[in-house]
Amino acid sequence: MRYLKLYNSFAKATIFFVSVVICAGGFVRMTGSGMGCPDWPKCFGFWIPPTSVSELPLNYKEIYANRGYDKLNFDVFNTWTEYINRLLGVFAGLSSIFLLFISMLTKNKKLILFSLLLVFLMGFQGWMGSVVVASVLSPLKISIHMIIALFILTLCLFLKHITDNSCQRFKSKTLRRIIVISIAISFIQILLGTQVREEVDVILKQFTKDTIMEHIGTVFFVHRLSAWLVVLSSFAIFAYFRKLKHKDSSLYIIVFSVLSMFLTGIAMTYFSFPGFAQLCHLVCAVLLFFAQVNLLLKCHQFSPIQSSP
Repeated sequence: MRYLKLYNSFAKATIFFVSVVICAGGFVRMTGSGMGCPDWPKCFGFWIPPTSVSELPLNYKEIYANRGYDKLNFDVFNTWTEYINRLLGVFAGLSSIFLLFISMLTKNKKLILFSLLLVFLMGFQGWMGSVVVASVLSPLKISIHMIIALFILTLCLFLKHITDNSCQRFKSKTLRRIIVISIAISFIQILLGTQVREEVDVILKQFTKDTIMEHIGTVFFVHRLSAWLVVLSSFAIFAYFRKLKHKDSSLYIIVFSVLSMFLTGIAMTYFSFPGFAQLCHLVCAVLLFFAQVNLLLKCHQFSPIQSSP
């Protein structure tokens, strides 16, 4: 039983690391640091990135011309921002490996299988990171990278719940359906949001930042209109919980996230997509997804995981 408690603790740590990596990825994109390291897994050929352009070969622009450095200059802030993001990803990966090791100590086949799946997804996500760099930040590949991160976060939450039999559970099929619909809406909204961001990136290559709204396409308006579905579905969850007279911290996270996304959405629309608003918008969207999945898992009656003798 002590191994299950240890596993649950590491599952929580993994959730933390994965969440931090997602937020760090948003910061990397906000600051334009995605190509701070033009190669992978090394950075300019070093395991520890350079702190000055003098540490690079004189012809580094030619060496990394196919990665955009025929037009870019070395920027120590961008380089170390991207490198730290990668280090955080390593910590998340190591945490998942520890989970697999502990699951083997429990000798529970179900737990071992899911832990192995998590390690595989972490490895695949690391490889996908290299693909993103090799593609010079292809918008489509960045979106795929984000989707995988959400799947990893969901799996980590699932592993936490199946090894924690002390948390509060809610028995309601109706509530479960409402939450599933809300998660689907949030997931689609996150995908639409990545499409908007991709479109903004394309616009900024041709026009100035203060003219973004003049050239933005239909996907932005679809994203803005469907945001009301997020509000309505979140309100439905909150109202149903009040009807059941249940309280849960995830409810407050949902309310905070929706209000914050609403405010940052307004800021992006009327102030030419400031980077800080973009980052806060992404973080709150992931926070909302996290809270919704957490509630959904509490609505399921999982069979208790037991350590095998």
